[in-house]
Amino acid sequence: MKIVLTGFMLAGKTTIGNLLSEELGIKFYDSDQLISEQEGLTIKEIFKLKGEAYFRKLEKEVITKLLYSDGSFVLSPGGGAVLNEQLRELFNYKAESFCLDIDAKTVLERYKNSKVIRPLLEVKSPLLKVKELLEERADYYQQVNYHIDSTCYSPEEIVEIVINKLAEERLSIEIQNKNFSYPVSINKNFNEFTFADILTKVRGRKVFLLADKLVLDLHGHDLINLLEEEAEVITYALTAGEEIKDLNYLAQCFAKLYEHNFSRSDYLIAFGGGTIGDLGGFVASTFLRGIKLIQLPTTLISQLDSSVGGKTGVNYQDTKNLIGSFYQPEIVYYQLEWLKTLAMTEIKSGLGEIIKYAILDGESLFSILENNKQQVLNLNEDIMLKIARMSLQLKDYHVRSDVRDRGLRKKLNLGHSFGHAVEAAEKFKFKHGEAVVMGIAFTAFLSNKIGSLSKKSFTRIINLIQNYGYEIFPSEEIDAAQLASYLVHDKKISDNKLWWVLINDIGSTYLSDRFNQQNIQQYMEEYLCREWQ
Repeated sequence: MKIVLTGFMLAGKTTIGNLLSEELGIKFYDSDQLISEQEGLTIKEIFKLKGEAYFRKLEKEVITKLLYSDGSFVLSPGGGAVLNEQLRELFNYKAESFCLDIDAKTVLERYKNSKVIRPLLEVKSPLLKVKELLEERADYYQQVNYHIDSTCYSPEEIVEIVINKLAEERLSIEIQNKNFSYPVSINKNFNEFTFADILTKVRGRKVFLLADKLVLDLHGHDLINLLEEEAEVITYALTAGEEIKDLNYLAQCFAKLYEHNFSRSDYLIAFGGGTIGDLGGFVASTFLRGIKLIQLPTTLISQLDSSVGGKTGVNYQDTKNLIGSFYQPEIVYYQLEWLKTLAMTEIKSGLGEIIKYAILDGESLFSILENNKQQVLNLNEDIMLKIARMSLQLKDYHVRSDVRDRGLRKKLNLGHSFGHAVEAAEKFKFKHGEAVVMGIAFTAFLSNKIGSLSKKSFTRIINLIQNYGYEIFPSEEIDAAQLASYLVHDKKISDNKLWWVLINDIGSTYLSDRFNQQNIQQYMEEYLCREWQ
């Protein structure tokens, strides 16, 4: 958790920052103090000897480095930091940002009792100077999502306001090769402050709200009202499912956007599960070669996996995600409350991806699943927040330096080649996550048979899967030849070799390109015969 308290000088950022630090048990940083320590000079001396331009350059460097660092903290930047556009964006994307508002008269009253020298106030007419600066910075401060009038509340009251507004979890997804990041905000219930990130983005724009009909009926009324206060909203509701990931539905979305004259400055908001997110992401990435995208995932699988990382796509000729793109959203926002209306089949579909993450992560996440079955299936909020943080951090780790699936990110496809083949052969009778779990079971079998996965770890994986009630085989009429035939069009074929994610142990995986359609079919036949059980 990173919290930024911005605002004009003497608004109380340092006082409130220290109180928040104590209350939350996290560090507090004052950017002016960090700069002073780094330079071995007071702020007044830096201004006098090296000038304001030099100070602003240092300020940007120090704050940027801090916001990209790990760990939780409260940051009080100098009052002028908000003038820098890149810093303003970082405040909103990398942290929970609050602006402490103050008027000119109160600034001067507080300065009389302050022991800190403020170079900008050491002028002949300080009141006029403060008014000029406040007016100059007003538009920039307005871009901070949440404002608190520091003249109306005590520091202790402001601390309470801030804590009540914080998201339960807020993570940042990094895309290193584009020097780009975006926030994932997770709340148990609706949070006005966190949702303000989205309202600020869409203000004065057009919004194409691509939504699951059921989700819209259950959870969409208040959301649409808020969006319509800020933007022109065109809603297109679909019955979600793999059938909408189709070129016909893609064309229908394009027609709506064309009819309403959408521009690159406008937004598509995908409000639903993984199929809505995949279709919406692909529409956003291709119309006008890219309009802005926000993801509001409402299922377990979309919240913990498909809404982040930028994979979008539609199916073609019974092949999963054959046509698609890599396109990142600007914001991912969701509420755990949305999960309460999910059918158990949807919960278990999402849990399939969590099992994948548990094998990638190792003992910490794997043990949570082993030891908390009922709490997980009941979507206990504390457990789900912990699982969400661990899963999304793993996704971020695998995606940040390999957006286009050329190396490390390939490991996120654990179980997916077999799973996608099952989905296609079964005409999508099984949910995606259920099919992925079958793929994980087959991969564990393969890794034990020809690799280094021990019998003990293999058994733990199979036991975990079966303990949660998953099938580990497709229907009996589905044979290995059918499954292998779908691998011909698999996106993971390179140089006529089909690479596969194999398991060394729980927490250790590797990529192998020793497979082709023929030998993988032989291993599938051995697996499907069930004699190994």
